[in-house]
Amino acid sequence: MPLVVVEKTMHCEASLARLWPLLSDSSLLSELSGQTPYVAVDELQPDGSVRRRAKGHFAVPIASEWTEDLGEWVEQRYVRQLRTFTKGAFHSVDFVVRMQPAATGFDLHLRIAMETAGFLTGFGARLGLVSRGARRFVTALEGAIETELAQPELRDHEAAPQAAAFSPAPLPPAVLERLDQALAVIEREYGEPEAIAHLRDYLSQTPETWLQRIRPLSLARRWGLDEVQVVGLFLAAHHQGLLQLRWEVLCPRCRNAQDVPGNLADLPHAVHCTTCNIDFEQDFSANVELTFQPEPWLRDMPAGAYCMMGAPSVPHIKVQRHVGPGERLEIDPPLGPGSYRLRTTQAGDQTEVDWDGGAGFPSLLANGDHIVAGPPSAPGKILLDNQTTRNLTFVIEELAWRQDALTGDRVIVMPAFQHYCPEQLLRPGDDVAIANVVLLFSDLKGSTSLYEVLGDAAAYGLVRDHFDYLTALIEDHGGVLVKTIGDAVMAAFAAPAQAVHAALAAQLGIGGFNMDRTDGGVILKLGLHQGSCIAVTTEQHLDYFGSTVNVAARLQGESEGGDIVLSDTLMQAPGVADMLAAEAIGEAVQETARLRGVEKPVQLWRIRMD
Repeated sequence: MPLVVVEKTMHCEASLARLWPLLSDSSLLSELSGQTPYVAVDELQPDGSVRRRAKGHFAVPIASEWTEDLGEWVEQRYVRQLRTFTKGAFHSVDFVVRMQPAATGFDLHLRIAMETAGFLTGFGARLGLVSRGARRFVTALEGAIETELAQPELRDHEAAPQAAAFSPAPLPPAVLERLDQALAVIEREYGEPEAIAHLRDYLSQTPETWLQRIRPLSLARRWGLDEVQVVGLFLAAHHQGLLQLRWEVLCPRCRNAQDVPGNLADLPHAVHCTTCNIDFEQDFSANVELTFQPEPWLRDMPAGAYCMMGAPSVPHIKVQRHVGPGERLEIDPPLGPGSYRLRTTQAGDQTEVDWDGGAGFPSLLANGDHIVAGPPSAPGKILLDNQTTRNLTFVIEELAWRQDALTGDRVIVMPAFQHYCPEQLLRPGDDVAIANVVLLFSDLKGSTSLYEVLGDAAAYGLVRDHFDYLTALIEDHGGVLVKTIGDAVMAAFAAPAQAVHAALAAQLGIGGFNMDRTDGGVILKLGLHQGSCIAVTTEQHLDYFGSTVNVAARLQGESEGGDIVLSDTLMQAPGVADMLAAEAIGEAVQETARLRGVEKPVQLWRIRMD
């Protein structure tokens, strides 16, 4: 049967770093060229590789079935996807894009090779009908490059295609009116008109491909806005019925979502990744990420995807390249210094390396089920050496993927989460591990005598007012009030410097709180510690338990009143010492103390306010 080949070579006067996210986004380009989404099922092969069996329409409006591997790419150099058909108009379709840096800009070569099946398709190929779909793809690519380069270049973060350049059909007037009404409510209650304008444009003008998995931290960097501000806006949009919450449980190898419940109560404990053929445990701090998707009334997301997997869907994977048995392959991705994981998509060992960018990047050697970092590759190159008797797909992944991941432990200590998502609770009896949280405990000095001196009603009024004072201050500094215990407060923060700054603000502001009160006011005792713990649901709210909680409470007990007691662990946390030095509002003195329930003496820091 005829082989139809469509090729395009062009020169782009732009940086590869800017256009790579676009050139490698086969899902976006398929959507822009008029393709339809498809669904696929992963199938484990005898050699340990994974193939996807898919059903849908491809290039022509004829039902098709095909298999495809996980795809391959080399950052800013190469993309390939091969599909082998068992039903439909083709035997195979091979899509390849190559990029080569030039003196200025880069050269781009696109090749789509389609082997037709059946008489009618062969006849259509001779008439040029089959190549029309491929030419539409080429036209979509050229148009995407043109519209992207017409946008102002993004600054201060990695390049990424901008949604405004690829507008879908306008929303129906009734939908747009409902969207604007909801956003008006959010602006009245939450404020942030600039962020709301960005959100409106994104929800109304973004291709479906990008709306299937919205990551607010990534958008915050793209929009140049505060992360907490943008996350709060997304949570408010969920509260107003614009966005669905999606708790993605990510595979520790491929980082693809394997289970996506909409509520914490449905979070699974154990998960299987069909792509990597591994079982893994849910880890709330490492592999549970909160993402968003439009509600169906706003933008109805199709079942399936325009392309099941590609470089933009796993941006931490810089290289995914097939290498045959006994083959040695050199590639040249422009990797920067950092921490990387070396592995194959097939089950087996993996290794991690820290590369300083000096000598050549370590070569990747596969032998048996092991992959090791070999001698440095030639400058500017990376050697992939398959010393086995089977086909392997080598992977180089960057370990800094978490910068855009709104992990579970981070989001649940945000005030906006507590305010807008009261329905998000763990199942009774369930708990999740929190790798790191900062806990603040407060109490009142001489609180017992307050009730004796003031009487129950007046003392209770004073305590209640001081609760309001601390709650507002905690939330203003990015923390949440976990609970009150008698006259004490327990609060949680994701960022160490924010927690310590909140404590400083509490002691500095208590004089203003006490001023002109006829009841005499209060003297605060504060203690803070950070570490791991577990989160559970108690009395319809999230609570924390564990040794970190106990130590934080004991440190508060060491406070003399009017001071702040920090654990040594918290004092050593990034940003804390610098923030204290910048504030210059008190002297931090290191002490040793024995805490009840703690076997060994502990180092603590006492900050006496000037």
